[in-house]
Amino acid sequence: MQDVQITLTARQRTGGDWEETVYRYAGRCVEKTGGWYLTYKEQMEGAGEVSTTLKLGDGTVTLLRQGDVQTKQQFQQGTSHQTTYRSPYGLFSMETHTRKLRIRHEQGRPAQVWVAYQLWLNGQYVGEHELTLNVEWPSASG
Repeated sequence: MQDVQITLTARQRTGGDWEETVYRYAGRCVEKTGGWYLTYKEQMEGAGEVSTTLKLGDGTVTLLRQGDVQTKQQFQQGTSHQTTYRSPYGLFSMETHTRKLRIRHEQGRPAQVWVAYQLWLNGQYVGEHELTLNVEWPSASG
């Protein structure tokens, strides 16, 4: 298990313009059978602290949130995924359609994850979303 710094840029377009929010997290990363696991804690508005795990597989990204917000989203380019999204505001049916997915490695470790997807909640189209996750590893020379 290695400590990493994570910069998450979330972009969404619900009308005509893109809105962008940038978050920074102290996280941990470990390689296990089947892929890399990134974990960090988010402070979510109205929900407090939520534990987030990203599993980076071969052409797939699975996002798991646990706490007052619970969901499991799967992203694979060109596919749709249905799940439930549980929050303090209720239980929602959620569907994502992944348009593009890229996982870039440097020195055998994940350095950047980029996902572009469309989102529906309870059958209503919410908009276009993009997530860019940059992983900063500590330098080897301490």
